[in-house]
Amino acid sequence: MDSTLAGEIVAVLLTVMVFSYLIGANPLWRIAQSLLVGVSVGYVTLVVLTQVVAPQVARVIQPPAEATAGDTLLAAVPVVFGLLLLLRIAFPGAWPASFALTLVVVVGASLALGGALAGALVPQVLDTLRLVDFNRLDATGIATIAGNIVLVLGVVCALAYFAFGARANGRRPSPVREMSWVGRWVLVLAFGAVLGSLATTFYFALIDRLWFLISTVENWIGI
Repeated sequence: MDSTLAGEIVAVLLTVMVFSYLIGANPLWRIAQSLLVGVSVGYVTLVVLTQVVAPQVARVIQPPAEATAGDTLLAAVPVVFGLLLLLRIAFPGAWPASFALTLVVVVGASLALGGALAGALVPQVLDTLRLVDFNRLDATGIATIAGNIVLVLGVVCALAYFAFGARANGRRPSPVREMSWVGRWVLVLAFGAVLGSLATTFYFALIDRLWFLISTVENWIGI
């Protein structure tokens, strides 16, 4: 038995084990789920060890020929913090381990916030600020102008939905109330489009697995 046939047999068995969830939770499905999680965690761990940890430690133990003392010291900083994080295994309440964990959380939150601002919020705001070109009044230009107007109004109404300013009687002012009502439906349409794209992706994966099973079995029986 060659490696290709063995791989196909394993893939078919795992696919059937996953599809067995259609009849309810069963041991075969749990085994396939555990294998998926275990293989994923093992692969990520191997990549981190071989691509991140080992090269960083090698830069400290055996620096490159062109590396300066400052480069070696800078490379040793993440290694030291990694060792401090390992202290939590033996001493969970030790302040060096807590300091390293706090630093990791703060740096991670800062990077996430900066990425959200630079990668999502600012580009979306700049994309919403669209100029209306009245020099193009043909069919394409009118459609573009109408699309830009609808986009800007939709974004403004969606943001108005999250404006929680209210009067003393607990009601929103009149313009904000109507705009928030429109913004709610804009958000519903946006979430519906996202859900539809996800459903399409799931259906594509399902069809791909079914086609894999059919084609593999046909290949085995010689059709």
